[in-house]
Amino acid sequence: MGEGHPPAAVRRALWWCVGCAVLFTAFAVATTQVRALRAHSPWQDDPYDVVVSFTQMLVPALAVALVVRILNRRPGWPRPAPGDLLRGGWALVGMVAATAATDWIAVGLRVHEGAWDGTGRLLIAALAGLTLAVAGTAATMWWAIRRAGERARLAPEPSAPDWADDVLAGAGDLLGCCGAAGRAAARAVEWLRRVVIGGRHGLRRHRLATVVLGGVAASAWFTLAEALGDGLGAHPAAAAVMRIVIGTAGLVTALIPLNAYLGVLRPAVPSRPAAPARRPALVCAGYVAVATVPATVGFRDGIGALVDYPVTGWGRLATMIAVVAVQIGLITLLAQAARRRRHRLAKALVAVPLALVLAIVGTVAYLGVRHVLLRQLPAPTGPYRVGRTAFDWTDTGRVDPFAPEPGRHRELSVWVWYPAPAGTSGRPAPYAPGHWARMLQFGILANRLDAVRTHSVAGAPVAAGRFPLVVLEPGMGLAAPQFSTLAEDLASHGYVVAGVTPTYSANVTVLHGHPVGRSTAGNPQDLSRANLDRLVAVWAADARFVAGRLAATGGPLAGHVDASRVAYVGHSFGGAASLQACHDDRRCVGAVDMDGTPYGTVVHQGLAAPLMLLGTSGDCLAGACHPTDAVHRDIDTASRTLRAASTSQSFRYEITGAEHFNFTDYGAYYIPTPLHGLAQLGPISCDRGLVVVSAYVTAFADHVLRGGPAPHPDRRYPEVRPAA
Repeated sequence: MGEGHPPAAVRRALWWCVGCAVLFTAFAVATTQVRALRAHSPWQDDPYDVVVSFTQMLVPALAVALVVRILNRRPGWPRPAPGDLLRGGWALVGMVAATAATDWIAVGLRVHEGAWDGTGRLLIAALAGLTLAVAGTAATMWWAIRRAGERARLAPEPSAPDWADDVLAGAGDLLGCCGAAGRAAARAVEWLRRVVIGGRHGLRRHRLATVVLGGVAASAWFTLAEALGDGLGAHPAAAAVMRIVIGTAGLVTALIPLNAYLGVLRPAVPSRPAAPARRPALVCAGYVAVATVPATVGFRDGIGALVDYPVTGWGRLATMIAVVAVQIGLITLLAQAARRRRHRLAKALVAVPLALVLAIVGTVAYLGVRHVLLRQLPAPTGPYRVGRTAFDWTDTGRVDPFAPEPGRHRELSVWVWYPAPAGTSGRPAPYAPGHWARMLQFGILANRLDAVRTHSVAGAPVAAGRFPLVVLEPGMGLAAPQFSTLAEDLASHGYVVAGVTPTYSANVTVLHGHPVGRSTAGNPQDLSRANLDRLVAVWAADARFVAGRLAATGGPLAGHVDASRVAYVGHSFGGAASLQACHDDRRCVGAVDMDGTPYGTVVHQGLAAPLMLLGTSGDCLAGACHPTDAVHRDIDTASRTLRAASTSQSFRYEITGAEHFNFTDYGAYYIPTPLHGLAQLGPISCDRGLVVVSAYVTAFADHVLRGGPAPHPDRRYPEVRPAA
């Protein structure tokens, strides 16, 4: 069968493949090399670009080789079998289809939709035409196989000439028709075919080395072309090395299976028959490790998101490639070693490290997926929708005592949640936009903050009416956005909530678009009462400044904020600051301290307004405790002194199962259950804890700001009990 001519149906199908390759090459070159078109392309980025980076080089090469094999008329030269040619056609169609599929994924995800315009839509139409061409070619190929029957079977034929012989022989024939110079070139090609390819030390005997060296040469050539064209950026040496490594790995990954499938360069026939040798496990592991390189490059952003390792430079990309390659290569090596052991004990000994590596990789993968999965904050329970806006304000009347530079005025970031009309629609505002995403320091052990979904609508219209003001202060190191659940619930019940992030005390504050970290003065290591008394006075002044500034602010909130009566709410050290702010502000009608030790002059002078202390079960702030150390004795003394000095109502409640950070949005984050103790999250369901806290704070706000009933124990929340 190897001597016959391909059936007419097969020849027709192969020419369809060549036409499809021509269309694809024109499409790929235009959309990747013409800047005016590429700028409007949905598939201009990785991982889509990684696929076309290799296929736009391999498809034309395979198409040219296919044409030469079809046209080869050398007398006495065995004709390639129809199945041999069809395998080449299927490989060509498969590479084009893979590229089209990745491009359609980019279109479906609406990548760079803002830059599409008319040109981008024209490119999508061209992609649709290419897809139809691929479908038509595949149908023609399938029909050709049906028509040719047994003559076109796709099983490899080791006795047939390989592609290298056919292509070089055909090229020599074509050159031989071009005069004396062509005949000289034809002789050189024939020498190349006989000696370099098939000689005693030819490439056929060193196929792996040939593939690697060819990949290096091709990658180096394209890197040089890119350097002469667009340049290699600020670090050209690192960029050149990485491009050569990535290109070589991708070509090796593609060419080895292609060679096995097509028989491009078949092995030399040994002088004596030998038993087939199994490929060493180390070689298999090495190939799999190399194969991970283009995949890692293509999905580097996704992998970085999974493991909280953003790729911001060539060094970080190289580290990611190495780690992934070593992990997958080690797994492959151990799996091959275990599979090839004959004795059960040997298999078990190899299986132990394999199971350990798989467990580690599986755990990281699981945590990575949970790291990026969407998390929804508990829904607000009030009748209003929630709007959100933010301000960066400067208190020109105060010099910031925490700023590293002396003489700076105190600057504050203020997030404001407010009631919006019930029918308001719009996309949820981002939970932690921009640099605010740095608020959480847990890495892969918690979800990304940009995966948290809020119920607020940024810039939503304000509902009709004037609404009471609640000033919210976070705990030490935390920021106002990390209390979004509580703020949204209060706003949905008709309150304007101003969240203050204490600059230089929070781990991250964003002012005018720039991140600001904590300072030694703002977040001190010395936690003595005298030092914290000084610190709480600054925080309390922040809260009072925000209350006054919000009452006078213009814009959409003008006329909607009733700041004549203010309630202060805070967590941890923010709770202490709320008590102190209420003490210092004559407009204050009540304060809530959520699990925070009282500090400042308010401890001994007390409050004239109602206060609520929300604590955890058996703590010394809100409940009856038996202090066993100096810390708990200090909390117990401060709480008793504050309550004794206060002249108004005092509400004290313990939340069973809650710990310190159940009062924050930590309860809405994904944090693995075994780590809840380290994160100070109690056994109470995390969302449930937030719902309970919001319900009692809202009830207190209704009582002090609207004259509602006192926040007595509610049967709907059996986790809450009054302090003994």
